[in-house]
Amino acid sequence: MFVDKIIPYKYKKWTTLMGGFLIHLSLGSYYTFGNISQYLTSYLREYDFLDVRYSKSTLILTAWGLSFSISSIISGLLNSTLKINLKITILIGCIIMNLGVVLTYYTIKMSFFLTLITYGILFGIGCGFAYLGPLSMAMKWFSQKSGFSNSVILFGYGASSIIFDQIQTIYINPDNYSPDKAYSSDHPDEKYFSRLHLDLLERIPNIFLIMAGIFTALQIIGIALLSEFNEKDINMTINEDRITILNEDENLNEKNSLGVRFNSPNDGLTPLQALKNPVFYILTIIISTVTISPTFVVTFYKTFGQTYINDDKFLALVGSVSNFFNAIGRIFWGLMIDRLPFKMCMLILSSCIVALSSTLYLTKFLGIKELYILWISAIMFCQCGIFVLMATVTAKCFGQKNFTAIYALIFLVGIPSSILTAVLSTQSDLFGWFWFFMIGSFLTLIGWFLCLVFNVKKSNGADI
Repeated sequence: MFVDKIIPYKYKKWTTLMGGFLIHLSLGSYYTFGNISQYLTSYLREYDFLDVRYSKSTLILTAWGLSFSISSIISGLLNSTLKINLKITILIGCIIMNLGVVLTYYTIKMSFFLTLITYGILFGIGCGFAYLGPLSMAMKWFSQKSGFSNSVILFGYGASSIIFDQIQTIYINPDNYSPDKAYSSDHPDEKYFSRLHLDLLERIPNIFLIMAGIFTALQIIGIALLSEFNEKDINMTINEDRITILNEDENLNEKNSLGVRFNSPNDGLTPLQALKNPVFYILTIIISTVTISPTFVVTFYKTFGQTYINDDKFLALVGSVSNFFNAIGRIFWGLMIDRLPFKMCMLILSSCIVALSSTLYLTKFLGIKELYILWISAIMFCQCGIFVLMATVTAKCFGQKNFTAIYALIFLVGIPSSILTAVLSTQSDLFGWFWFFMIGSFLTLIGWFLCLVFNVKKSNGADI
């Protein structure tokens, strides 16, 4: 709070962007699950003597997703109805998130269920509380460039795993061991680390303490840099160091076809009004279906890659390179949504996801491991755009005033999709990799068709 007061007004919009970036840099460690699940699952099998497979460990990711959705709506309602300061809910989220990561140091030594609670539920609750606040605060500073502000902050979310994938792998597996113990004779390609690599296994719990320490540092700096945009700042002129700073918003009164002044930071539908509008459910189904196929890839890129690539450091590199594209893709899609209609952007994005996911299995037969990096990177480049486009179009449809609550409701209503994704993930060994990726592609195609019926317009009749 003190830092916020000493930041000159003309810099507050930029420090808010930087603060949101740093907070999301910690929250985005969710994307490292595809990397760390290999180590986490092996530890549970070898130290806790549990019959846990990769397909079952995805329940942790599902618990994270469900907890994230529920805590997002609670956070949004606290902000929109009880008028609790966004910084407070962000701080609460960061504390809960770090608590979950620290406790995983202990729970991974005890049971899978306790690990699911700490690294799935607590981690998810914390991320949900902290996720939307920075986006909402930045959009009010950049009311006519919300795609830009969202993409900069979400760049941090995507860039997270570039850093943390490497930290995890370098610390846990500096000697580049590959999994050496097959699950069974019927599943020779499904391998885990055994006690032959005891030094590797013993380092696994410590990584959670290391990550929690880094997260805490990023979040403290990030929260300190955030600044609220107040109503009195609109059309306000201040003389500071002989520089006149004028608010640049000129089209605050432009309305969309839902009757919302979507450029105004202080106008918008209430959550109840949004729930009564068909557009809300179209957007919910789009995000619920288009995300399924990329989620499969995020979760299993390393497990699938191991079926024909016997190099753990290379697969960690796949994660880092692909997440670099996941990060820069957010800037790309942010610029796209500020210049092109949502419908066009989402149709392009979902078409690419369907094409890439449905052909991912074929990379196994080409025998070129560098091609695997290309394929995963392209999918991640598209995947990141989903959340940039959806956050921006939610604000453009329903307004910025209650953005956090309405966007959180979209995640909450999409919970059945998360459950479906979890069920399919736990059955990946039953379907086989080919049909697993094809099912995800088919479900994404549903979202593609719904993009065609999305029809919110600006006041001049152009698509939003």
